[in-house]
Amino acid sequence: MQTHINVSNPSGYADQVVTKAPEWYWLVVFDTLINSLTTGLFLVAALGELAAPATFTAVATWAYPIALVLLLTDLGLLILDLGDPLRFHHMLRVFKPSSPMSLGTWCLTIYALFLSTIVLVDVVIAMDWLPDDSRVAWWVRKLAVLGGLPFAFASAAYKGILFSTTAQPGWKDARWLGAYLMNSALLLGCGELLALSILGGHARATALLHLASVLLLLLNVLALGLLMLDIHPARALGQLVALVLGVGVLVPLFLLAVGNSLLMVIAVMLMVLGALVVRIQIVWLPHGIQFRDDSVVG
Repeated sequence: MQTHINVSNPSGYADQVVTKAPEWYWLVVFDTLINSLTTGLFLVAALGELAAPATFTAVATWAYPIALVLLLTDLGLLILDLGDPLRFHHMLRVFKPSSPMSLGTWCLTIYALFLSTIVLVDVVIAMDWLPDDSRVAWWVRKLAVLGGLPFAFASAAYKGILFSTTAQPGWKDARWLGAYLMNSALLLGCGELLALSILGGHARATALLHLASVLLLLLNVLALGLLMLDIHPARALGQLVALVLGVGVLVPLFLLAVGNSLLMVIAVMLMVLGALVVRIQIVWLPHGIQFRDDSVVG
């Protein structure tokens, strides 16, 4: 793949972008967002359930099916983005841990198996298909929750590593992208579980998730700031910093501080909107840089 070269420039490729921006657009934008929504929801629900089962198990039981629906949607987007959806199974023929894409694909697959197991066990328990004194289902569910944690964590982080290990301008400088996406996933997951706890009337869980959301929002500002410093030469995120910090951080912080249930749900929606805006800018980074470079060369 190549781009325009200014033949009058004796430095040749030195001052030119020599990669072609990938054909990644809205499918990838929503893939990165939904990936964070499913993995973040699972991570927060699972960690909460393991740390304080009396407080979080009831709301986590509702979170897992939602996480599964989001995961299936994300996998659907990944398959559509392959260009030839019927060849998706080829990605599972090879396991290459040194490749972020291969490792991420396998982590998503294993995460899907653990999450599906949890949902299936919950359905079996809800339908009362096992004897009352059976502990098998309880242990299977507990092991699935524990087993899914590392693979959900890896699934949440791998896209940032994948982007930053390419030669694409903007992405190759984004060394904090993995950390930002990890923080964003936890923030979105905490927000999702907060909304579920409010709707389900779980007061204790709501109070703890309320506090956690505020702390994660503050950490999100730090992670976004470090990411912006990484890609500052591209100047691609700067144009929407005010929007992201305002709509996606400051307004949700204010709404969370008020403490009203409806306002907290609105705060969660705004956090999702802010996360979407950042992902749009990240996916479009190479396109914007190539456009500016072609304009200069032309």
